[in-house]
Amino acid sequence: MFNVLIDEIYRTALAGGPVMVPIVFVGALGFYYIYCGYTGVLPVHKAMRMAGIMAKMAPLLGLLGTVTGMMRTFKVITLYGNQNPALMADGISEALITTQSGLVIAFPIILLNQKLAEKYENT
Repeated sequence: MFNVLIDEIYRTALAGGPVMVPIVFVGALGFYYIYCGYTGVLPVHKAMRMAGIMAKMAPLLGLLGTVTGMMRTFKVITLYGNQNPALMADGISEALITTQSGLVIAFPIILLNQKLAEKYENT
């Protein structure tokens, strides 16, 4: 079951195109800074600031993926016309997956960062 989940994540990342690499990297950094803030590895205010930056970058990278995916779609339409929807589906898929990934990464980082801010204010 775990292997099926890993395979699905891998296929989704490949379908997202080259923009998925920085989106995943930003997400990993954001969660790392949240972890560092909770465990005291970094001062809480520094961890919150860096996690906030990562949370703001993820949707912007998702938007970049949307633009590159749509550019890919329009390139296919220019070369082959709109008679073959299967060819256009790759670009549209890239656009949607990167947008979704950017948002899915940003939401939990924002929520966890808020919880970290509350913890910081209470101490």
